[in-house]
Amino acid sequence: MSTMTALSKAEFTLLGRNRVLLFNAVVMPLIFPVVLLVVGSRGGSLEAAGVSAALEIFALFLLVFLVYYNLLSVYATRRDELVLKRLRTGESTDLQILLGPAVPSLLLTVILTIVVGGVVVALGGGVPVNILLVTVALVGGAALFAALALITSAFTRNAEAAQITSLPVILLAMVGSSLLRSVVPDSLARVVDLTPMAAVSDLLNLGWFGNTTAGDASVGFASTFTEAGMPALVMLSWVVGSLVIARTHFRWEPRS
Repeated sequence: MSTMTALSKAEFTLLGRNRVLLFNAVVMPLIFPVVLLVVGSRGGSLEAAGVSAALEIFALFLLVFLVYYNLLSVYATRRDELVLKRLRTGESTDLQILLGPAVPSLLLTVILTIVVGGVVVALGGGVPVNILLVTVALVGGAALFAALALITSAFTRNAEAAQITSLPVILLAMVGSSLLRSVVPDSLARVVDLTPMAAVSDLLNLGWFGNTTAGDASVGFASTFTEAGMPALVMLSWVVGSLVIARTHFRWEPRS
């Protein structure tokens, strides 16, 4: 624990010194959903569709910018500067070295989720039907996109290259959001349902509204666990698959 604390503290310090990453980590996930919620509340109580859109925008920016892109840049930079290689010569295990940079993102995920959830409730957006599923959606989503960052870092030479290598995952995340899934042809709907962000979106909507589409009838607290089976399985499959690939392809030092 002392090793993890030291590594995490160092990453928090470095994150605070990097204004670009700090802006992406804190401001980007908050500004758009909060503005959308405030504007939607001017006419009275928030509508379910508006709350759903705000929550999904929050989840998208949170997981893509705070977790995925931030960790991708960190892993690529630490490898390029031989930090990872030097850490492996000390007492830290490989798992601790990889988890250290992820701790700030995971803690900020929890904090920002509490903030946005509090804003939704304060503005009259209702309370979650199943708060456990909301937690699983965002914390599990953070673990998923952290694992994707490990894979992407294998072919990302440095932080500058991350702007290009991250595009496929960012586009995949955008397609999986229900805001865009509604316009996807039916022939591709089942494929899109298997994408990472689709699983996060379905679990988030089930946890907050009791259904996967805002406006549909709520299935109630107990039934949400049954409905969450498929998206939870998709999320777990992505996490396990990504970690298996990262275990064999992750690079600890720059290419010679």
